[in-house]
Amino acid sequence: MAQLKHMVLALTSLVLAPSISFAQSYTSNGIGLSIMNLNAATLKGKAHPTHDIWGRMRQDFRMTEVNPEIVRKHEQYYSSHGDYFNRTILRSQPYLYHIVNEAEKRQMPAEVALLPFIESAFVSKAKSRVGASGLWQFMPHSGRQYGLEQTNLYDGRHDVYAATDAALTYLQYLYSLFGDWSLALAAYNWGEGNVGKAIKRAQLAGIAPTYENLRMPNETRNYVPKLLAVRNIIENPQAFGIHLASVPNRPYFEAISIDQPIDIDAAARLANISTSEFLTLNPSFKSPVFIPKENRKMLLPITAVNTFERNYRSADKSSLLSWNVFKAFAPTSVADLAAQTGMSSAEIKRLNNLSSNTVPAGRSLLISKNSLNTQILDSFSNSDTDPLLNIAMAQPVLPPGTFVTHPTVAVAQSNNIVNNNQEALTITRTSTVATTALNAEQPLLENTTTQTVTVATTTPAPLAAENSDALMQMAQTAQLQAAAAASVQKVLAQAEREEAQVSRVAENRSERAARKIINVADSRRNVAHKVNKGDTLFSIAQRYNINVADLVTANNLRGHNLQVGQVLKIDTNVNSKRMLASARRTGNSKTSIIPASYTVKKGDTLTSIAQRLNIPVSKLKKVHGKQMLRPGQKLKLTNM
Repeated sequence: MAQLKHMVLALTSLVLAPSISFAQSYTSNGIGLSIMNLNAATLKGKAHPTHDIWGRMRQDFRMTEVNPEIVRKHEQYYSSHGDYFNRTILRSQPYLYHIVNEAEKRQMPAEVALLPFIESAFVSKAKSRVGASGLWQFMPHSGRQYGLEQTNLYDGRHDVYAATDAALTYLQYLYSLFGDWSLALAAYNWGEGNVGKAIKRAQLAGIAPTYENLRMPNETRNYVPKLLAVRNIIENPQAFGIHLASVPNRPYFEAISIDQPIDIDAAARLANISTSEFLTLNPSFKSPVFIPKENRKMLLPITAVNTFERNYRSADKSSLLSWNVFKAFAPTSVADLAAQTGMSSAEIKRLNNLSSNTVPAGRSLLISKNSLNTQILDSFSNSDTDPLLNIAMAQPVLPPGTFVTHPTVAVAQSNNIVNNNQEALTITRTSTVATTALNAEQPLLENTTTQTVTVATTTPAPLAAENSDALMQMAQTAQLQAAAAASVQKVLAQAEREEAQVSRVAENRSERAARKIINVADSRRNVAHKVNKGDTLFSIAQRYNINVADLVTANNLRGHNLQVGQVLKIDTNVNSKRMLASARRTGNSKTSIIPASYTVKKGDTLTSIAQRLNIPVSKLKKVHGKQMLRPGQKLKLTNM
């Protein structure tokens, strides 16, 4: 029995001794985390179900953990704020499948798809205090650099489809620079130049340039560990006491294209969804209109796509847009614009996100279709030729230089017999000619004049008689028409002379601009740049107005790291040649190839056709004559 007691005591000491040592070496928090990790380890190696997105992502988590002590701190924070964690997961549901799918296409680790959790908590219009915005928190400049347009009507940083593509492209580029996903993510947060400098400092100090060894701001130091903490919780939510909401492993939305602008409310109505659901997927527009453009997609719930397309095909397109879109060609007062359109200044500023009382040149504006005089704005033109605002209007605004004739003939008769009450036969023909022959995309000149020739004659009908002379009436009508035509021809001749003068001035201006570009190119042929502290390839290329690719090629560079004091050759000839070719193309319209014929499209005018084909509008008028344009009509353009 004594021997048995000794054996029990020995076995007990073997079991308890490590436990006592463990308790003395670790805090209670450390013990808890170790137990969670032990639970997680027991689940490692099990096949993950792929009925939801989490099972799919778990199979492609592959980033190595960095700064484990910081990762543990963020794991503890998220696990103690389960409500916040789950709210963020619920917000991710419309977007996550698409992001995971795009990351997989590029063979990126699944952790990258969780980056919006850290950047914006999956709030599509989140904005930071330094100006970054959207799911992926692009700064204005970096957003434009990666193709995200930002105007008063649209912010591409909020475009789920476009911003996801831009962010993943940027991350791919950063990974190609540093060869490590932790460093690539650090550069996404801190900037590639800063990470490059930190790597150089580590190398000079003889330290391995890993994430843990780099000197970096506290925000970047916590950036990747925070992402890894989210990854670990999704890897094993039960271990952290989180009930993870399921996100189906199937597409939530489909991207479609439409051919004309549409009210956001109308789009939601055609899709049979709420406006708020439409805006969840399409948050990039600052106005109540979705404006299509090449490569710009409308996102709809996949269950609503067929409904939308069916209703869109059968809808009256003119009823789907409540606004006209105009572009300012010169700085214009909002008050003047309000006076001309009938809208209030406050409404114009609110609708178009204007903070100033002056509309800058080149700015596109929405104007209510129900406002007054929207077709006679002197300093605005319908933007239907602008690819950003490609509007197919049922009644297009006629640009300056278009010749319009509106004949009106009213015959007051009863049963084709003139009665005894001397009812009058009234013939009125009004011809209006704008003597400017300027392009629809150009502002009106100060000396522009508009001449109106009106011939209106009322001839009393002869007293009632059965033998009234119909031939005499026809002769009088012909005389009136001849008089009106002669007056109009005179005005047209004056318009053509003014157009020729304007064309000559424009050609001379283009020629002078081309010569100036040549002189600039000659004067900047041989330029060298000495690399200063803080310089990057991008900042140097911006300074000299050249492409980064041209800079790399000219200096035979490998990689993007620069040495302070390094001398770079700046080849401005490449950019100058591009500018010169562009200027010559703009100034020399005779080199354009003119087709044999042109088929008129809805909304076409003589001026817009002339602009598209790069031919003088006066020549087009001579070929076409005075008839109104009709969609489908063919204009012969031979011998021009």
